Amino acid sequence: MAVVSKNQTQQQTPNPGGGVSRIEDSTNGKTCHQCRQKRTDLVGSCVTKKKDKTCPIKLCTKCILNRYGENAQEVALKKDWICPKCRGNCNCSYCMKKRGQKPTGILVHTAKKTGFSSVSELLKTSGSDKYFYTKKVKPEGVVVVSPLKLDQENSIEQKHVSIKKSRKTKREELKDINNGCSNENVVVKKSNPKKIKLSDSVHATTEVTKKVLAEGKKKKTTAKGIKENNVAEKIKRIKPALKKKEEDQVEIKIPQGNISITVSGIDLAPEDAGNVFQFLEFCSAFGKALDLRKGQAECVIREMLSGRSKRRQQYSTLTQMIIQLLTVILEDRGETSVCLSATDPSWFTTIGECLSESEVKLDDFPPEMFEKGISQYEKLNSSKRLKLLNFLCDETLGTLVMRNCIDSQNIESVERKKEAKEKINAAKDKEKQLKQKLQDELAQAVKAKNGIPLLITEHDAIVSRINAETQEVYSEMQNAIDMLSKKSQGSDDAVRTNPVELDDNGLIFWRLKSYNDEQNILLQDLGSWNEVCPHEKWFSFSSEQKPEIEKYISFIRMKRVQAQKNASTIIT
Repeated sequence: MAVVSKNQTQQQTPNPGGGVSRIEDSTNGKTCHQCRQKRTDLVGSCVTKKKDKTCPIKLCTKCILNRYGENAQEVALKKDWICPKCRGNCNCSYCMKKRGQKPTGILVHTAKKTGFSSVSELLKTSGSDKYFYTKKVKPEGVVVVSPLKLDQENSIEQKHVSIKKSRKTKREELKDINNGCSNENVVVKKSNPKKIKLSDSVHATTEVTKKVLAEGKKKKTTAKGIKENNVAEKIKRIKPALKKKEEDQVEIKIPQGNISITVSGIDLAPEDAGNVFQFLEFCSAFGKALDLRKGQAECVIREMLSGRSKRRQQYSTLTQMIIQLLTVILEDRGETSVCLSATDPSWFTTIGECLSESEVKLDDFPPEMFEKGISQYEKLNSSKRLKLLNFLCDETLGTLVMRNCIDSQNIESVERKKEAKEKINAAKDKEKQLKQKLQDELAQAVKAKNGIPLLITEHDAIVSRINAETQEVYSEMQNAIDMLSKKSQGSDDAVRTNPVELDDNGLIFWRLKSYNDEQNILLQDLGSWNEVCPHEKWFSFSSEQKPEIEKYISFIRMKRVQAQKNASTIIT
C-alpha cells in the first residue's frame, strides 16, 4: 500500500477529455497568471522586454485554452509568442481591475454555449460590461434572542430562545459527531437548542439577557477600538506618502559628460563644436535647395579641421561652398552680372561687402582685412573660417530662394500630418466594420445550423479569416501613427531643429541629425541665461549614460509642471 507523506502537496486534476490536464504543486510549481494556482504545466515564453527584462508571465494549459482559445502545444513551440497582458487583452481579475473593469469570474461555460471558443473572443465581441462577477456575502452565525416584553423578562411564559446557526457551524457539528465524539456530546448536539425545558426557562432567559447586555457593551468597546485603529492606520498611511513626496523632491544630478566629440571621423575642438553642428544642420535642412552633393558638408568640415585648408583655392571644397553661398546672396540682390570663381580672389572682397551691409557685426573681421586681399584669408585659422562660413549661411536664410524652400517644406509637413490622420480614422472605421462582420458571420453560421452552437474548428475558421484582415488594418494604423508622431515632434516649422529640453541653468539638450551614430543626446552648456556673451561648452554622453540623461530630463520636466501647478494655485 502506497504511503503519502504529509508534506506532499502535488495534486493532479483529471481532464474530462482524457489524461491529466494540469498538475497542481504548491511547493515546486510556478504561479499561473490567470488562475493564480501553482502548477507544473505552465506554457508560454513571452518575448516582450521591459527595462531589459523579459516578461515572466506564463499560463497553465487549461487557462490558455479556455480563456484565450490558444493551443498549449502550439504556444510552447512558438518563438515569438506574446502573452495576453503584453497584448493588452488579458482578462484575469487583476488586469481587469487595473484597466478599470470588473472581473468576469468563471465565464468559459457561457462562452461555449454562445458559440465562442474562449472567454477572450466572447469579451472582444460582446464587450466586458455585460459580464462581471459579483461576490455573494454569506452572514456568519448570529444569535437572535426573541424580544422580551416589558416587565416579563423573568416570566415563565418566555419558553423559547431562537438561535440561528450558519451552515459552517452545522457542518462542524456533524463532523464532530462522525469523528467519534462521546455519547453524551452526541446527545447534546443532536438535541434541538431552540427548545428549552420549562423548569430551566427562567434561568436560561436571565442568562441570555445578561449575555445580550454584555455583548452590547463589548460591541461599543470594540467599535471604539476599531475607530482608534483606523485613525492610527491613516496616520501610518500619511507618513509613507509624505516620505515618498520627499523622495520625489530629491534633486537628480546630471551625469558627467565627455568634452571630446567626434563627427565624420574628426575630433572636434571644444570651441568649434557648436559652429560645426550649426553648419551641418543648415546643410541637412537646405541641401536640396542649394543643390549640395551628398557628403559635401562633411568634406568641408574634414578639410577645414584636418589641416588641409591651405590647399590651393581652386581645389578647396571650402572655397567652393563659400562661392556657392555668395552666388545665392548676390542673385537675390539682383547682381546677376557678378561671376565668382575659385581662381579669382574677388570672392573674399565680396564677403567683406556682405559683412558691411549686414546687421550682424563680427569683431574678428574688421573691414580693412578684406581690402588687403586673399592673403588675409589664408592667415585665418579654422575656427575663424568656420565662423565666416556660418555667417554666410545665416545671410542666405533671408533670400527668396530659402524662404520659398521653408514655406514649401512647411506645406508638405502639414499635408503629411493631414494624410496620416485620415489614414488613422479610416483604419479605425475599418476595424469597427470587421468587428461587426465577425458578429454577423458567427450569427449566420449558428442560424444555418438551426441554433446549434458551432464547433471549435468552425468558429476558429471564421475568426482566423477575419483576424487576417484585422492584422492588415492594424499595420496600416501603426504606420500612420508612426508617421504622425515623427512629424509632430518639434514645432510646426519643418526645417527648424528644436532642442529636446531647456534647463533653467543654461543647459540645452539636443538630438541632432548630424550626430546620429547612436541617437545619443548632446548637451550645450551656456553657463547662464543672464550672460550677454555666453561661452558655450558641448558635451557628449556614452550609451550607458543615456538612461541617466533621460531620467534627468524627465525630472526637470516634472519640476516645471509642478511649478506651473503651484503658480496657478496661487493665482486662483
